[in-house]
Amino acid sequence: MQKVQDGDLSKMSLLFERHHRDLFRYFFRLTNDAAKSEDLVQDVFYRLLKYRHTYRGDGKFIYWMYSVAKNTLIGSMRKKNLVAKGDNEREVARQANPEKNGEDLLIATERKHLLRRAMQELSPEKKEAIILSKFQGLKYQEIAKLANCTENTIKSRVHRGLIDLKAILLKLEIQ
Repeated sequence: MQKVQDGDLSKMSLLFERHHRDLFRYFFRLTNDAAKSEDLVQDVFYRLLKYRHTYRGDGKFIYWMYSVAKNTLIGSMRKKNLVAKGDNEREVARQANPEKNGEDLLIATERKHLLRRAMQELSPEKKEAIILSKFQGLKYQEIAKLANCTENTIKSRVHRGLIDLKAILLKLEIQ
């Protein structure tokens, strides 16, 4: 990002290659909408380029990137009153492993569907903490910086969120 700030805009494509999949997964887990997630990823990279002068470089780039991503999502939700859509089968198919047999694919698809439904029932704070820690691989300290709270708060959100998620999944499996 430092090189982009210095005027080497060709490095933006390298940043996109490195981070667009993680951003897509982050947005998809929050919205359950593949098309919306793709649009949000594009918006984030547009904003990274547009506001490159605000990057200070005093922390890891991903802190700043996820901060921009979170603000992009919030702005989008405010503008369009975004409501998460149901399971997007096209995205499930796109991420499916073609080497698995049909029964394994069906089971994996059902599990993903249940997990997505369960995640939608969590509070936004718990959901975001779980997504960033368990799916995006960020450390609690990093998430705390993004969420502007303490590391212990993030640990608590993840712990309680996982307990809630387990209960929700059990409830959904019984239905």
